[in-house]
Amino acid sequence: MMKAVRTLVFALLALCPALADAGEAVHGVWLRGGHDETMEFYDCEGKLCARGELPLPDGSPPPLILNHAEKTAANKWKGDLFNPEDGKLYPGTITLDNANQLTLTGCLIAFLCQSETWSRVVKAPTSKAPTAAASAPKTAAPAAAPASKTPAAAPTPKTAPPAASTKH
Repeated sequence: MMKAVRTLVFALLALCPALADAGEAVHGVWLRGGHDETMEFYDCEGKLCARGELPLPDGSPPPLILNHAEKTAANKWKGDLFNPEDGKLYPGTITLDNANQLTLTGCLIAFLCQSETWSRVVKAPTSKAPTAAASAPKTAAPAAAPASKTPAAAPTPKTAPPAASTKH
């Protein structure tokens, strides 16, 4: 039984990308503690949904793990969690502990539950987004010196006239 709960939580964590909606602090991509699985939590018609970021081992797209979870209190949601390994739904809760940590709890039955801690993932910009180097202007020829308010000196002749003698 615990293996099924553990598997469900593992699948949920591996398949759901972080929440990116600005409407709820829980939206974004989250990383399962001690693992490399990530999930994304996002708004779905005013409810909370979650999906894995990586395709399944057979190449199929990541399934929806959490669908339309209801907000039950501040920073807490309740809904059914899908376990792609056994194809079953399990009751679960998502609690946003702080801005960078949430707890996901899946239950086989009301008193047989397992919780895991997830950490917010701060993603680097994708290749589609310009980087600081890419968005910097390309090096151009040096700009001309600003115009001076004093008149320019006369050009120097190619041959200088003989120096005048200043005897007294």
